[in-house]
Amino acid sequence: MMILKGDETPQDIIYLAYGLEEGLRKFYAASTQMAIAPEVVNVLSKLAEIEVRHKQKLFDLYKIIDSADTTIERFEKKVNYELMEGGFDSDKLLAESTPAFKTAAEVLNFAMMLEAQGMDLYMRYAEKSECPRVKEILFDMAGDEKAHLKSLGDLLENM
Repeated sequence: MMILKGDETPQDIIYLAYGLEEGLRKFYAASTQMAIAPEVVNVLSKLAEIEVRHKQKLFDLYKIIDSADTTIERFEKKVNYELMEGGFDSDKLLAESTPAFKTAAEVLNFAMMLEAQGMDLYMRYAEKSECPRVKEILFDMAGDEKAHLKSLGDLLENM
C-alpha cells in the first residue's frame, strides 16, 4: 500500500494519481483478453477508455499547477506505475480476479469496488495532507471517482 507522509507537493500527488489511473487502465485492457462474453469485453474496453480521459485530466492539471512547458513523455518519466487505484498491484489483481469476468454485471460490480477503493484512498490522503492545494486535488479526484461509481451503477441498473 502507498504511504504518503502528508508533505507531498501537488505535482507529487498528480504523479501518484496518474500512475494509479494508468494501472487501472492497464488492468481493464488486459482483462479484455480474459473475458469471454462480447458484452463483457465491451464494458472493459469502455472502462479502459475512461481511465485514459482521467490521465489526460491529470496531465492538464499538472500543466496548470507546474506551469512548466513539459511534454507528456517527460511528465510520464516521473510517474510510478507500480500500483493501480485502490492501491493494488494490477498484475496480481488480474491473476486473482479472472473468475469475476464472466458477465458484464460482474465486471461492473468489480469496477465499482475498485472505484470505491480509489475514492476512499484519495479521501484518506486528502485528510492527511498539510498542503491546501494537494487537499483540493485529492478531494477533486475523490469526487471524480464518486461520479464514476454513479455512472457504473447506472450502467448496471440499465442492463
